[in-house]
Amino acid sequence: MKQDAGHGGVHVFRDLPGGRARCAVFKPAACSLLMLLALAQASAQQQDVQLSGRVRTDQGVVLKSGCMVRLETDEQHELLGEQPVNTAGEFYFLHVPKRRYVLTVTAEGFETYRMPIDFTQAASLYNVDITLTPVRKMPQAKSAPPALSDAQAPKEARREYEKAEKALAARKLGEAREHLVKAVEQYPCYARAQTDLGTVYSQQKDYAKAEAALRKSLACDPGYVDASAELGQLLNAEKRFSEALPVLEQGMRLSPGSWQFYYELGAAHYGLKRYGEAEPEYLKAQSLNSNLSSAVAVKLADVYLKEGAYDKAYAKMQEYLKAEPQGRFAPHIREIVKQMESSGVLAAGNAVK
Repeated sequence: MKQDAGHGGVHVFRDLPGGRARCAVFKPAACSLLMLLALAQASAQQQDVQLSGRVRTDQGVVLKSGCMVRLETDEQHELLGEQPVNTAGEFYFLHVPKRRYVLTVTAEGFETYRMPIDFTQAASLYNVDITLTPVRKMPQAKSAPPALSDAQAPKEARREYEKAEKALAARKLGEAREHLVKAVEQYPCYARAQTDLGTVYSQQKDYAKAEAALRKSLACDPGYVDASAELGQLLNAEKRFSEALPVLEQGMRLSPGSWQFYYELGAAHYGLKRYGEAEPEYLKAQSLNSNLSSAVAVKLADVYLKEGAYDKAYAKMQEYLKAEPQGRFAPHIREIVKQMESSGVLAAGNAVK
């Protein structure tokens, strides 16, 4: 399952000072009211950004329908706009004020995509390419205990679950949900079915039902690792970091070889502003999964910036740019790197000119 590096997502970097607009002085007698209005409108438009983008799958297929794009402010979560992609998989947000935002892209059967965007110094046109990856279950470590309720579930419940699995493989979330609901109606303590049902509800943004199903799974089988992982991710996504910690810690104890728990623990500690505790969790996740190197580099850069360790943050940003020069965070990180190099916050000789 590709993380989103973010689990849940990445909270990268602080505000940087914006540029100053030049002003012109006009003699009142030389300007009509219409001219003044036109000049005011043109001046206002210079302070806006036009955001455009296209959404594809990890196989390069353009998503022509069933995909929603949401733009909201980074800190207050004020909704600027939400729209479906057009038949070319494209979206547009016009006249976006120059602030920091989070772009969220959702599509049935795919992982939720979140991208921080800093428009405070952006040009008037800003384009992004979005790649969505299919939903994948967290692989259990070999030492993880199985769901105890599997053998206890009656045949009819297991039959419904098998149908749900086929629907999930075909990315038919609605059909999968129907079969999973029937499975847990037959046997409410069917932990595996409750967990998958919770995952489906989460993908469909019904977070209250998702949480209820996942907590029911853990109540029936506290040792079922997948339920701990899914519930921990859900609580982190809802910024309920204090509640996520014990769930993730329990999962980590049951399956110490699963990198996802450490990655999510890092996100939870970061959300609670425990930056010193977030760092080792991210590093442990990376040690268990080398494919996380770029994602962890971004996370650690953010941690070090929060701690004021600018040289360490700069090194991690350079590490990311070297690994993914065309990565989705690359443009934003290059802007931050340039600001750090010119601001004098780096130790002598550390800046790459």
